[in-house]
Amino acid sequence: MTAIPHAANGNGPTDGPANGPGWTPRLVWSTVFLAMVLEALALGASMVAIGLPSILKEFPTTQGGWLTTVYFLAGAVCAPLLGKAADLYGKRRVLLFTMLVSGVGAVVCALAPSFAVMVVGRTLQGPILATISLIPSLVRDVYPPRQAAFAASITITGMGALSLFSPLLIGWLIETVGFRGMFWFDAVWTFGLCAAIRLTTAESTLRRTARPDVLGAALLAAGVLGVLLYVSWGNSWGWAAGSGVTLLVAGLVLLTLFFWRARRTPEPIVNLSLFRRKQLLYVSVAGATAYAISASVFQIIPMMAMTPREAGQTYGLGLTTLGYASLETPKALATVACGLLVGFLAARGRNPRLFMTLGLGAWAIGTTLLAYRNDTFGELVVCALIVGIGGGLTTASVPGLVMRATPVGDQGSTAGTVQLTQTGFSAVLPVVMFAVLAPYATLVPGGGVIYAEDGFRKWLLISTALAVGVLVVVVTLLRERREEAVEEFSVEARVPATVSVGDGAMTTPPVATPKS
Repeated sequence: MTAIPHAANGNGPTDGPANGPGWTPRLVWSTVFLAMVLEALALGASMVAIGLPSILKEFPTTQGGWLTTVYFLAGAVCAPLLGKAADLYGKRRVLLFTMLVSGVGAVVCALAPSFAVMVVGRTLQGPILATISLIPSLVRDVYPPRQAAFAASITITGMGALSLFSPLLIGWLIETVGFRGMFWFDAVWTFGLCAAIRLTTAESTLRRTARPDVLGAALLAAGVLGVLLYVSWGNSWGWAAGSGVTLLVAGLVLLTLFFWRARRTPEPIVNLSLFRRKQLLYVSVAGATAYAISASVFQIIPMMAMTPREAGQTYGLGLTTLGYASLETPKALATVACGLLVGFLAARGRNPRLFMTLGLGAWAIGTTLLAYRNDTFGELVVCALIVGIGGGLTTASVPGLVMRATPVGDQGSTAGTVQLTQTGFSAVLPVVMFAVLAPYATLVPGGGVIYAEDGFRKWLLISTALAVGVLVVVVTLLRERREEAVEEFSVEARVPATVSVGDGAMTTPPVATPKS
């Protein structure tokens, strides 16, 4: 068998990473642009939360959660499919295709004449979430080993630039040209990054036979969609209405078929056997809960801050979208700072479980405070800082927890499964939140939707109970016992070795090796 060459820096097929020239201007720019993709992903996720009051003013509806739900649901289902497609057709090619689809989705949102069309646009934007796993995989294939370790870290965590400045940017765009401006910016940013990555980043020459589980993905998406439609519209239709019950039953049947197929197909979209590992179950449950709470609560804070007091009656600061940046920026700064701190301490041997536990605790404290202390700007800033800390601690701890729970050779599939559970639960919870808020909604005659503070408080306390419940489970039933062996890994440069894969052979990327 002949080893498939490992590309690096766009050099010819005989120039593998071990012989690469190290950092070159092209490699530096490639790293910068790939890191900016994650920034674009963060922008796509956060701008709807900040812009939601403006969107609901033009499209009054109690179903605003679907803008977040379809984004995460599309990302959850597409991520494993696109990962398999990348193995077949090339990682850079699939990465660029995914970004182009997301850019088209942003254009659809910018031009949307109705809320339904905007939901379609957000669905098209969702697959960009697959870049979380596509980019590190591409980096490992085409960078020299020593440079790959650093570049993978930067591209996974991002540089934090847009996280800190996006509140100001989004606020300025909405104030200047309306909420459609932020979608136009997202589209231009995404298309520009496509061109930049095409010019600076080499294509991986590694290929392997893969069988994307399209049927499994369809069963999962359709099943979840049926259940969520019932949850979302049940209050309006009546929980016992025939159409709603039919959707619920159909969704549950499809999910049952999905689980049946996942246990029998050779390459399922979700490898259920992985959850037999208690450590992986820990990171999946804790990480999915933290991600999902953030996806819902991060939409409440802007609504509380930007609702005028006379409209909210018992809450509301009446901030403009530009003024809201003074509240959102400290939260983003807390998230970025905690993420960097976790990375620094984890690299020095601290157990990531500690940070996940602290993060879930911060979520419980932050949501409880936000439920009762939201009358003044100072109170909202404190609450935003606490939930920002919780978001930073939990998000940054996930990669380390996955590495500790997984043998070196299996980290790719495991990371994909964890991402699917996290993204999937993030798709579910916003719909549940808006279903809880629906009885407390008032459609404003001039446009917009106002929710009573009792509705926000009810959901925030549900979030607190969820965070506390999961925290209790992970520190008791899923706690790490001393007698259980834990494999810790650190990224070190190694000369790639050739291993057999299918009918051919491939060159392995830099691997994580046990700490001494």
